[in-house]
Amino acid sequence: MNIETIKWIYQRVSTPIIIILFFWLVFKIYYVSNYNYETIYIFFKNYLNLFFFVLLLFLSLVHTSIEVFHSIHDYFAETKNEKHINYLVKILYLIIFLSIIIFITKIIIF
Repeated sequence: MNIETIKWIYQRVSTPIIIILFFWLVFKIYYVSNYNYETIYIFFKNYLNLFFFVLLLFLSLVHTSIEVFHSIHDYFAETKNEKHINYLVKILYLIIFLSIIIFITKIIIF
C-alpha cells in the first residue's frame, strides 16, 4: 500500500471520530456554568476531558495537514515556490503542535 492510500484511509476513518469528538466537546462545554478561568481549569483537570480534547486537536491537525499539503501540491506542483510554501506550512504546524504540548504540560503539572 502506498502513502497516498494510507492518507486516504486515514481521512475516511478519522472524519467520523473527529465529528463525534467535536459533538462531545460541544456537549461538555455547554454544561460549563461560566467560562471563567477556574471552571475551564477544572474541566481540563479531568484527565478524560483533557485526553479527548487533545485527541480531537491531534486528529484534526493531522487531518487538515494532509489536505493542506495535497492542495499545495495541486496548485504549486513542480515550482520552486512549492518547497518554500511546504517549509512554511511545516513550521506553522510545528508551532501549533508545540503550543498544544505546552498547554498539556501546563495543565498536568499545575
